[in-house]
Amino acid sequence: MGLFADGFKELKKASEPLYKTPKSIQQTIEIMKVAENGIFEVARNRFSKCYRFQDINYTTTNETEQIDIFERYCKFLNSLDVNFKITINNKNKDMEQVRDYVFLQKQDDGYNGFRKIYNDIIGARI
Repeated sequence: MGLFADGFKELKKASEPLYKTPKSIQQTIEIMKVAENGIFEVARNRFSKCYRFQDINYTTTNETEQIDIFERYCKFLNSLDVNFKITINNKNKDMEQVRDYVFLQKQDDGYNGFRKIYNDIIGARI
């Protein structure tokens, strides 16, 4: 009888969760305070802030501009004197919607030939 009881206790221990499941976002991300400038105090004397950058049209720039964008981005990262995490959120875009947004629309002013050339260049880069 003693062997069965010991084995049952071991099995019961394995079925217990390793950590408590959070029931709300506040339990998931512990935030003690939020300052008006957007800095979060996540633990005693530990702070966090998130920056959101808008999309840049990197693919339609020429090589010199791409290198310039990359170098400025590297300088920005190197200027930060703290530990940080970068999250890149890429989403698939509807290419027809992108083309409608980026391409120049035809107009009745005699410059549609130039617009077509511009749209062809941008379309090749997309």
